[in-house]
Amino acid sequence: MSDLVGRTLGSLKFLALPALATPIHTVPSSLLSPLALKPKLASPDFQQALGTRPVARTAHFAVHFAVPSLQRKHPAKDQLSTGEGGEAVEPVDEVRTHLRVWRLGLVVPKKMARRSVTRQLIKRQARELFRLHAPALEAAGWLHDAQPVGDWVVRLKAPYAKADWPSAASDLLKTAVRDELLAVLEQCIRGGKGARRPGNKA
Repeated sequence: MSDLVGRTLGSLKFLALPALATPIHTVPSSLLSPLALKPKLASPDFQQALGTRPVARTAHFAVHFAVPSLQRKHPAKDQLSTGEGGEAVEPVDEVRTHLRVWRLGLVVPKKMARRSVTRQLIKRQARELFRLHAPALEAAGWLHDAQPVGDWVVRLKAPYAKADWPSAASDLLKTAVRDELLAVLEQCIRGGKGARRPGNKA
């Protein structure tokens, strides 16, 4: 790891870094932080994020944000789960901008969305919208030079009732999910200055 850090620091002086967010495919991996090379959220990362007060919420979703610790004790044997009747939490995606690192985890319990097609619909919408809004979130202050890495966790906290949404993946349900995710993103962008003091306990 020390060799990697040395190569990273050595390469920085030869590159003029762009001022705006750069798609990850244009950023050499040697310029990413050591944490960025392992972008998936582990159980302790979920625990840390879910232990904070939500930074945004709607009727069905809560969004948590945490700055991950680069040094952490080995997690306990019992793994994080989504609770009674739920499924194991799955680290699903990451989003990176410029040399700063976004990691996105989704908690979509089976007890909140029993049909797998609905769970996948929610995950796809969340991944897409957080990618699209990553530059706006960064501009709002969630990531900056002193805080280049951040973990987002989007949690489904209430079910979309089957009686109201008989189709597991209808266009109407897709639109409803998208509208709520856009609403939490808008809250995050408006409240971005508070991101400089993450980790407030619920």
